[in-house]
Amino acid sequence: MSQKIIGRGAIKLLSCANYMVLRPMTANPWGEFKDEVLKALAAALSQLGWQPPKELKQMLEEPPDPSLGDLATTVCFELARTLHKSPTWLAAEIAQAIKPSGLIAQVRATNGYVNFFVDISKLAKLTLRAIEQADVKYGHLPIGRGRKAIIEHTSVNPTKPLHIGHGRNAVIGDTMARILRALGYEVEVQNYIDDMGLQVAQTLCAYQTIKKKPRAKFDHTLGMLYIDIHRRLGGEPELERYVREILMELERGEGRLARMARQLSERCVKANLQTTDRLNISYDLLVWESDIARSGILQEVLARLRQTPYIVEGTGERAGTLILRLSDFGIEDKVLVRSDGTAVYTARDIAYQLWKFGRTKAGLLFKYHSKRPDGTRTYTTSRGGKLSRKFGQADEVINVIGAEQKFPQQVVFSTLMALGLKSEYQNSHHLAYEHVWLPTGKFSGRRGTWVGYSVDEVIEEAVQRAYVEVDKRNPDASEKFKRCVAELVGVGAVRFSLIQTSPEKKVVFKWEEALNFEQNSAPAVQYSHARACSILRKAGKLGGKHPYDKFELPEEQKLIKLLAKMPEVVRTAGEKLQPNMPALYAAELALEFNKFYEVAPVIEAETVELRGARLHLVNCARIVLRNALNLLGIIAPKSM
Repeated sequence: MSQKIIGRGAIKLLSCANYMVLRPMTANPWGEFKDEVLKALAAALSQLGWQPPKELKQMLEEPPDPSLGDLATTVCFELARTLHKSPTWLAAEIAQAIKPSGLIAQVRATNGYVNFFVDISKLAKLTLRAIEQADVKYGHLPIGRGRKAIIEHTSVNPTKPLHIGHGRNAVIGDTMARILRALGYEVEVQNYIDDMGLQVAQTLCAYQTIKKKPRAKFDHTLGMLYIDIHRRLGGEPELERYVREILMELERGEGRLARMARQLSERCVKANLQTTDRLNISYDLLVWESDIARSGILQEVLARLRQTPYIVEGTGERAGTLILRLSDFGIEDKVLVRSDGTAVYTARDIAYQLWKFGRTKAGLLFKYHSKRPDGTRTYTTSRGGKLSRKFGQADEVINVIGAEQKFPQQVVFSTLMALGLKSEYQNSHHLAYEHVWLPTGKFSGRRGTWVGYSVDEVIEEAVQRAYVEVDKRNPDASEKFKRCVAELVGVGAVRFSLIQTSPEKKVVFKWEEALNFEQNSAPAVQYSHARACSILRKAGKLGGKHPYDKFELPEEQKLIKLLAKMPEVVRTAGEKLQPNMPALYAAELALEFNKFYEVAPVIEAETVELRGARLHLVNCARIVLRNALNLLGIIAPKSM
């Protein structure tokens, strides 16, 4: 199951082979260079009669020191084992067999490595033209065209506001959706609403029995009521009995309490959506667990599983249960149906996964729900809705779920294999992430440690701090300008802080890091973009044609190489399910642009030709900074 866990696997469709066939010739400048290196290597090895033990692309890397080359291969260390020659000798022979051409300016053998240096003039021409021609589409590659990906993210119990840990889930999922859209996929974003669990029953109990309710945004009100009810449950048996009564009715799906629970949950979700709207996060479909439970999908899937050898009746302590046996797939058994006849959550997750792929006869009913600020029309499952084949029918499914849910996700995916759905198994991906922690420990809904760290509160704090910075930099600007930019910068700071760390790593939320406006942050990237816009405004005109051999400064050349790499970054982020990669790239690009700006006069350049060349370089940096921020769901202001 290792291919299902983030960091150890990939969306198989996004292979280099597919990508090399489908991409336009100028869509990926650094990819062009890599292709030429791989072809030159293959030709040289063929000429020498040497057979590499594995694919050449697996042995290609970027040297840690740019003076050693722009790309290097470790093939000589692999060949040394079979040819019984030293890597140093082998590297010299290969380097001698390759004649520089195209984007390859020089080939050099060093300590067993074959190092390749790019022709910076040719790369500059290819890169700057590609960026200015593609504009907002630069970084996009059509490698997922014709395929549909469903991404499920957020999926919070409808009983509380989103805290900053939930925010990480939502930002990871939204960024992944943006990356896959850039790679040509049709993407459908789903938010799974668990409205049948114990928390919902307890929250309804609190809402009905606590007369004096806190005055706040509705999801915050419910969250505080939930904290209060947990203080009382242990000492008030009548409340425990009422919670059990609500829970039984939720399981049946009928009755006054079930209807009230759905209404309460819908109000909470509406309030949650106000939060995600502010974060620039959109959903195509809200999927309610209660609608899945009543749709017949679960019963259909259980009936199909009973026809396989993997379902057995429980015995002994498990008498009366239905057990899914998965030892053939390397994982332990899982009870799917309890002895009282109720299904466990994982059973509904299995049914939901099959429905996502369009592999159930039973379906869901849908109706229009609301419109997001970006224009996305959000739909919801509903008992009063209509059938539609618009939703589901995925080729790839990505579930953004915490790393602690590894085993349940393995059960869901292994069940696909048990049903003979090998392709669906291979195209199911658990984008596992570690949670956000406070310096004092993990968030707790029962103890209310999210108070002060809800996404709403964090955004407000970020916007207020951003306003202070904007006012300091632009004291004479209008109040409207300051408020507008503060909102863009504050929201951007929150999103960036939640996406810049690799998903499998734990994040300890610290205000001083999340709202660092100087480096490795959205404000730093946004400011570099605004600076590029300012230079271009002052210049007035970009100028016409210019030579591409004028970029002699190391800072210019490094910036060009970095600009050339953006499509590769997007491709790799999609392939490896690493949505943090565009954030790391954007931060590095902003840093290198600032270094370039400090040493290379643009408007006051020494010659007209150099001025024109550098203005185009600034324009390309502006485009790529903006595009990188767009991938992160962050707006790039033209002025700060």
